[in-house]
Amino acid sequence: MTQDLLSHSILQYIIDEELAGQDGEPAKLPPMDKLARELGVSRGKLREDLIAAQACGVVEMRPGDGTYVRPFDFYTIIRPAVLYSIACNRQNFDRFYRLRARLEISFWEDAVRALERPELERLERILERAERKLRGRPVVIPHREHRDLHVLFFSRLDNPFAQGLLKAYWDAYEAVGLHRYFEFSYYERMWSSHRAMVEAVSSGRYQEGREILVQHFTLLEGRLQGEDAASTGPETIS
Repeated sequence: MTQDLLSHSILQYIIDEELAGQDGEPAKLPPMDKLARELGVSRGKLREDLIAAQACGVVEMRPGDGTYVRPFDFYTIIRPAVLYSIACNRQNFDRFYRLRARLEISFWEDAVRALERPELERLERILERAERKLRGRPVVIPHREHRDLHVLFFSRLDNPFAQGLLKAYWDAYEAVGLHRYFEFSYYERMWSSHRAMVEAVSSGRYQEGREILVQHFTLLEGRLQGEDAASTGPETIS
């Protein structure tokens, strides 16, 4: 089946030799000349395939050392495509935001039920850092904490495709300028809902946390629509 799906000979070689997804040290590919002979392709064609595979995060070419197979990471593959699509059409961010909202809502309980005490403690520390920044003089908007909190909620989700899309969202979020300053009341509402989510998850009230998450998404949804977030209602993204 994979023979029909993998167009690059180097990808098929990695699968056939069972080099993908190995634990421990990354597997090293044979030297270019030897590998080209094994695959029956020219050195130039092999190099093109390796460059394409490196762009997708499948391999890493280390000058003077060789080429190594990297663990599969969907985020590495999808991130350039997401940023390119948004650069071509700003409305693609709005579409991607709504996809991300539905992903988080759909996978919420699976993700947060898998969190263990160290992650719950990290969530609390992220909240405390964010709240200190908002209380400070001058106020510092907790951009990094916003990303870290949401990524940590889904850090134990056993779905590399959903995780990759969710991580790529935050690069898109920053790329379109939504990391810039907005009215202070927006950040107060945002972090109040973050605290409520963390407290619900820490207490095992997962469904309640999901309901708070749905309400949380109305904040940005309202800005995307150019209207007050409080008037949009959860039905806009549920």
